[in-house]
Amino acid sequence: MEFFRIRRDIPFMRHALVLNIISAITFVAAVFFLAFKGLHLSVEFTGGTVMEVSYSQAAPLDSIRSDLSKLGYQDIQVQNFGSSKDVLVRLPIQKDTTASYYLLHNKAN
Repeated sequence: MEFFRIRRDIPFMRHALVLNIISAITFVAAVFFLAFKGLHLSVEFTGGTVMEVSYSQAAPLDSIRSDLSKLGYQDIQVQNFGSSKDVLVRLPIQKDTTASYYLLHNKAN
């Protein structure tokens, strides 16, 4: 008695042309977007600071953004993660911060 008919040969090559065309289109699209859009590198590759801040109540994202902008930071990213009380702040690397810190630190000593 046979409940299921099991075919022993699987016709992979029947769909080879269609799958090769899909693969070629995907490859061309990837090369196109890489050439014209480039890579979007985040803090892990470009440097900078990532801070995780926790509040006792819901975090005021707009207030955090405006306060950081007033301090002179540009291209900041402030977003919730986990819950509305947790905030992730990404600050890009500041070009003159290290040199200024180094000069001030050496003059004080």
